[in-house]
Amino acid sequence: MTLAISNDSTACNLPCFPPELWITIFNLATDIPGLLSYDGPTPFDLPRPLVKEHEHRLLKESLITKRNIILVCKTWHTLAINILYRSVLVTRPATLSSLLVALGRRSSGAARSVHVGWWTRRLDVLIHDDRCEAPDYALLANIIRQFPNLSTVNLSMPMLPDNDSWLRQLPESVIMALAESCGSSLRVFDCSESILRPCREDLMKLIAAAKNLSVLRCPICSPSARDRSPSARLDMPVMTKLQSLSLMSVFLRDYLPDDRNANHFPALRKLTYDCIPPPFLDHTWKRFMRLSCANVTTVHLDYSLQAECLQKELDLLGECCLSLNDLVVYIRSWTEINLNLTLPPSVSYLGLHSKLRKAPAFHFKQLFAALRTISGLELKIVRLLHADAVEDLRANHWALLESELADSSCITFRIEDNEGHCLMT
Repeated sequence: MTLAISNDSTACNLPCFPPELWITIFNLATDIPGLLSYDGPTPFDLPRPLVKEHEHRLLKESLITKRNIILVCKTWHTLAINILYRSVLVTRPATLSSLLVALGRRSSGAARSVHVGWWTRRLDVLIHDDRCEAPDYALLANIIRQFPNLSTVNLSMPMLPDNDSWLRQLPESVIMALAESCGSSLRVFDCSESILRPCREDLMKLIAAAKNLSVLRCPICSPSARDRSPSARLDMPVMTKLQSLSLMSVFLRDYLPDDRNANHFPALRKLTYDCIPPPFLDHTWKRFMRLSCANVTTVHLDYSLQAECLQKELDLLGECCLSLNDLVVYIRSWTEINLNLTLPPSVSYLGLHSKLRKAPAFHFKQLFAALRTISGLELKIVRLLHADAVEDLRANHWALLESELADSSCITFRIEDNEGHCLMT
């Protein structure tokens, strides 16, 4: 920098920054590691709704920074417009029309010949407006067709006005837009929190086109008339790249191939499922787990049955998931952790999440009594995942915590808080 001083004024001649440096600065200022470029299964152990809430808060904050950057001057607008559209967040149907118009604009700079949608890698559609109409979904399908390089798609969609409350089918146009426009680039598809979801046949078309899909969270498919016709049933594709899958055992049939003895998930390493297996599906669920989950290393189990049934689930995992290392269990309260539980022998990390933000003292007594009697050959760490529960324990039950852990000779593993620190610190 050079500074020229005169009697009347002070002039400052700033150096000309290379555009590449500005772009690097913009990337650093707006980047959200792990959200805008997908590299593998998410490391978060919290329940998916809480993870998504955290992700969307970060996306909104990043979007505010991006908008501020492009409003500084024309040069910054030109340099940062591609960064602005790297992730797209839709929360209101009213914005769909203006978004589609904006996506029709051409990029500037070296890539002037492409639309700004070419740069988009992540799409989150979180619409909670009950007045979402059929034309809104047509607009959404057209918007998706502007994104040929999407890698992550999260959908949470409201009911259509004339949609059957049981069918709750996501319009086929939205799913086919994904399959035809960005199937080859898609790595994550998540509609686990959506009221509307694809029917099985539409989902099969999508994942058949998404050969590189790594994470699939669609535990419930919407039923459709085509599902009742065996001749119209598409076979489950072999998903050679799929590493993470979310299921509900009661809806397992949607993911079963025609050959029930075949493993169509050879790369599966992470399984998330709700523990609601009805007796008539026990055998099918067990066979699926034995075939497809032998190499699974991480299981997230959303448990909502009676406490005495939890050991049955642990035994099933121990029998079928021979490579299981990380086990995370979501429960309604600490009282669902019974005494003398036996973990799968290969588990070294156990994450526990109680859905109660605050619990009475006897709940924590039940928890620590269970931890003193739990059995796990390789167990090294037990982590309490709910930040509010940890804060409540430390703030309101510290004397109980000290007394329960005063004699830890029978505990051979480390008990951690939600951030991975020793619980007593």
